Amino acid sequence: LQDADCHSLQVLLDHEGDSNSNGNTSLHDNWITIRPADKYAFTINTGDMAEVWSNGRYKAPLHRVLSNETKERYSTPFFYNPSYASKVEPLTISSENQNESGPNTEAEPQYSGVLWGYFRAVRFAGDLTDLGVEIQVADFLLHDHQKSQSDHVGRQEVFAKQVDFSKPFSVEKFRPLLQESSCQN
Repeated sequence: LQDADCHSLQVLLDHEGDSNSNGNTSLHDNWITIRPADKYAFTINTGDMAEVWSNGRYKAPLHRVLSNETKERYSTPFFYNPSYASKVEPLTISSENQNESGPNTEAEPQYSGVLWGYFRAVRFAGDLTDLGVEIQVADFLLHDHQKSQSDHVGRQEVFAKQVDFSKPFSVEKFRPLLQESSCQN
């Protein structure tokens, strides 16, 4: 199974120390097998919003889990996410407080703010409906510290004005907001 739906942090404890119960991470179209160091080791995946919060320092890997035909495996995933009305933005470090150098510790944000409710709705619609819309954190990358080239940044503002996050969300009701041809500025 491939889980491209981890948004902040995913933690896996392999109680059995089963080296055949592998997690795999994709790196440049190649799958890398991640084996627990011992039976009490945790495997941790950062997700899309952690990538934005860390200003690109922690990447959200494409990952999957391979089953083991000889052993049972029990998973209890727990997902925590920001509120739908939250705008997730990079938490940057001022240059005087930096301990490391590199582009992801710069005071300049590498990403535009991401409205979590919009991102989640578009991801859900792209995964589970026939809208064919894809959204990735790369859509919110700033180019030369300027504006993102993606229309998702503007579209999320239109979305925020029309959706009441305190009410149940309906993909069908908001289909025009989620389709690529709409929400143009």
